[in-house]
Amino acid sequence: MKSKFTLLSIMAAAIVAVAVTASLLLNPLGGRGSVVVFTAPTLVGVAKSAAGLYDSDIVDVRSIGSVMGVRLIQSGSVPDVFLSVDWELLRYIQPRRVLDLGHFRLLLVCRDDYSLNDLGHVKLGLANPNFAPIGYRSLAAIYWLGTKYELVRLDEVSRSLNVRYIHNSSDHSVWIVVRDFEASGRFMARDDLAGVAALLEGGAVDCIFAHSPFIVARGYAGRFKIIEMPDEITFLHDPPIKFVAVTESGFIKVKAFRAFAASFTTAGDNFLDKIGQMDLERYGLWRGRG
Repeated sequence: MKSKFTLLSIMAAAIVAVAVTASLLLNPLGGRGSVVVFTAPTLVGVAKSAAGLYDSDIVDVRSIGSVMGVRLIQSGSVPDVFLSVDWELLRYIQPRRVLDLGHFRLLLVCRDDYSLNDLGHVKLGLANPNFAPIGYRSLAAIYWLGTKYELVRLDEVSRSLNVRYIHNSSDHSVWIVVRDFEASGRFMARDDLAGVAALLEGGAVDCIFAHSPFIVARGYAGRFKIIEMPDEITFLHDPPIKFVAVTESGFIKVKAFRAFAASFTTAGDNFLDKIGQMDLERYGLWRGRG
């Protein structure tokens, strides 16, 4: 897994190189004493609040999917701080310091008065599991909702999203093959949760999966219907069975949501100190497990 993740394919590397080049041309990292923060869309609220405590005039907060953030760091575009929603990604970077931001939950957010029982027919927005951890966790949740609760048809999901669920009888694990992920039918996809949220807000989809911190940051509780997931598949704890996502980058064990902030410079260390002063429960994060 490590070698597959570290040694990206030529095509993926080329895409990242183009993205990095364009980003640096528009706004070079570390320019004019600025503190550059890469943050998953879910943690934008945390990053911006910490920026206010630090010095918002010199903090450049950039919303980037967690997996893409790792790819950028590996390609040499290293920020002062990286906020991610997936603790498992820490093994692929080498920060100076790491701050545990806590655990959080997966929820369903809908425009109208839907319930989980409607999941089998609503227009559903998903994040690409090759770029965003919420993508493969959403697919794990869909598998559980389909097999235990019979709320969705997995054959339709597999066909419409070009993914495969493979049950390994030796250890009762489920492997979710998402390398060729592509949405069609009643599904729409974007690279990260911010893009998926735009689909919901614009009315292109009926429902999306979202993290509790993202819902808090966007003020969704007052705008949309927030639907609780079954306790065993909220990802506040590890899921009830072993899920492994087979992505473009390699094999990733799908575990409980646990966020972190990593620093790469002295300025980044100071920024982490500001986050440490914050009440993270206000942002849907729990240092315990709820």
